[in-house]
Amino acid sequence: MAVAMGGLRKRYSSGMTNIGSIVRLFITVSLLIFCAVIVLTTILAQIRFGGAVPLSDQWTDFDYTRRLAEGRLRFSELFDQHNEHRIFFPRLIFFLDYLIANNTNTVDLTFNLLIVAGTLFSILALYRKLEKDRSVYLGLAAIATVILFSLSQRENFLWGFQVQFFGAVAAAAAAFLAFSVSIERAQRGGGAMAPRCLAYFLVLVDTYTLSNGILAAFLLIPMALALRAGRAVVFSTAGWALLLAASYFFNFHPVQGHSPYLYSITHPLDYLAYLSGYLGNLVTCLGLAEPLRSRGAILLGAIGLLLTLAALARSLRTWDEAPARVALLALILFVLGTAMLTALGRITFGLEQAFSGRYVTPVSVFWMAHICYWGPLRRLRDGLGAGLALAGVAMVAGLMFCAVKGHVRGWREGANQALTTAQARDAFLSDVRDDATYRNVFPVAEVIVQHLPFMRDHHLSMFADADNRLLGQKPAWLAAPPADQCLGAIDVMEPLSTNDGKISLSVTGWAWDLSARGAVKRVLFTDATGTVIGYAGGGWPRPDVRAAVPVVSHDKVGWTGFLKADPAAPIRAYGLTGGRHVCLIGEKAAPQNHSRFVPLSSLGDDVPVATGPILSGGWSKNGQNAAAGPLPGGGDVYGSWGGADSNVGDMRIGPFTVSKARIAFPVVTGPHAENQVAMLLDAETGAELRSYPLILSTVWTALEIELPEAAMGKAVILVFRDHGTGWGEWSAVGALHEVAPGTP
Repeated sequence: MAVAMGGLRKRYSSGMTNIGSIVRLFITVSLLIFCAVIVLTTILAQIRFGGAVPLSDQWTDFDYTRRLAEGRLRFSELFDQHNEHRIFFPRLIFFLDYLIANNTNTVDLTFNLLIVAGTLFSILALYRKLEKDRSVYLGLAAIATVILFSLSQRENFLWGFQVQFFGAVAAAAAAFLAFSVSIERAQRGGGAMAPRCLAYFLVLVDTYTLSNGILAAFLLIPMALALRAGRAVVFSTAGWALLLAASYFFNFHPVQGHSPYLYSITHPLDYLAYLSGYLGNLVTCLGLAEPLRSRGAILLGAIGLLLTLAALARSLRTWDEAPARVALLALILFVLGTAMLTALGRITFGLEQAFSGRYVTPVSVFWMAHICYWGPLRRLRDGLGAGLALAGVAMVAGLMFCAVKGHVRGWREGANQALTTAQARDAFLSDVRDDATYRNVFPVAEVIVQHLPFMRDHHLSMFADADNRLLGQKPAWLAAPPADQCLGAIDVMEPLSTNDGKISLSVTGWAWDLSARGAVKRVLFTDATGTVIGYAGGGWPRPDVRAAVPVVSHDKVGWTGFLKADPAAPIRAYGLTGGRHVCLIGEKAAPQNHSRFVPLSSLGDDVPVATGPILSGGWSKNGQNAAAGPLPGGGDVYGSWGGADSNVGDMRIGPFTVSKARIAFPVVTGPHAENQVAMLLDAETGAELRSYPLILSTVWTALEIELPEAAMGKAVILVFRDHGTGWGEWSAVGALHEVAPGTP
């Protein structure tokens, strides 16, 4: 009987073991499949949303690429500061993108993926030395892949310039891996010089990738001490770190606008809150509302700080850690040091700045290093060990959930970013200056304007595509009868500015390709001669179209773009559907130019206005730039310059009543009249009756405007609006006048 019961227990135990193995295999395979989906969708996001348009700091750093192309770049200039960083190695990647991909971000975005893959390899290589259970290793490898490739880091994955944010943490992880390997080899009596030299080179790369990279070099010193690498290794490592620091800070200049370090010392609680919020910023990917978001991030970051202190105390107590675990601790301390430096320089920017997507990258590595540090130390033999293991599983699951939620959110944000970036692209391609659109990719329009002609002439960035270089041309394939059929319309044409007799227009509409049963992604505008005069991009939501047109199956059929045309000239919009096949979307006449210059002598009697002008923003009496001088003949004038081109605001004149179709007023503008406009409003309803872009004039002249019939005999208000922050963007006007008799 006892033998029989023993056999039953053995078979039961064996069966349970088999079931457990099957469950573990299923979970592991599911995680691996899921991580593959995450990686593939991140790559797809780069393809769909990345694009060739330079973003953010790429515009300022493009000057180095330009000097390279013109043969006037000195090697020493590659070490020039970019803010507080010396981005020598990222600039080499940017140059490679210029040399083999025409500055289209193709190389940059590819390096983003490869660098993250390198970070993942370094962490998993260290973890593999510590983890004995193969299935647990594969499961955590899948989780690490999800966290490190999550689009919660959208800003870094989709901006070509962000290679340094990936590169800094990747170089540190690889350096710590190489250094630990050199120690292991030395302990076994093998050749340690090659991996040690590799570690020294990698901290050099790190130092000249981002400013925090110098931390990696100095963290090799305690690694050498903790692992008893020997006096020669410790001194050579310390000497190399000091040499790197000396070279980095040679001719270094502090960055203006950063937080004073004294603030952090005098506000320790604020500093600790920023530091914790930085280390817990993965929580912000959940889209929580304030104050729950900040509290959640600070709580998670505080847990990370406690775990770091525990890991440091454990290693100092035992003083006999495996090299791989010491390397993981060094990586944890590297990210912690990065967070501490960031807090010192940016604490006054507010906690929101710590939640920036670019910082999710080092924080993701911070938490993966913690998981790989603590995971192999699990023990399930007692209640305390089982409880800690369960808490660890819950935390890993929470981090995984944050990464997945952030991935979905990042996809949506990437799609929105692609629309606004494409809008700026089409303004560039159409040679239309619209500062509000330009600010979608860089806040200073003058920097963009400085580089666009060079990019256009050298077929770089968005101009690398031949279809983006058709402005002013008459393509033969466009003149052929359209091969495809489209539904659509030109809905709104909004004047932006007037120059050399042409009106710059922002144009919106919708289009549906009947042949492909999908939205039209690109639109070309032509004049009556078939000359291309502008571009537009599709994908904008238009639920009204879907509701009104049954054949349209989704909302994203809107497009928006730009063009320059003669007043009242006919404009055609064509959908570019692939393979240079086009379909006619619609035709519409450009708006009339309802304003023109006339001599100051054409100013007649004053238009009676009961009250003085109402000023806001930068508008002030005699607020024109001194270069314009006073109004010839005298009289009150009001300008938006007010001491700086960046000033913006409105001036309201009225209500007043007119009985004649034309009025005029003195006007002068800065060197750029873009974003300077006058709007005629119905005084009773506030409805806009007509808009008049101010024409460029750097000397005082008179501008005559034609009033719509709807304004005759009504109380109206004339609003002068300056919404341009760029250099030379200001305007000034005088009193309203009737047009003198005899003026043509």
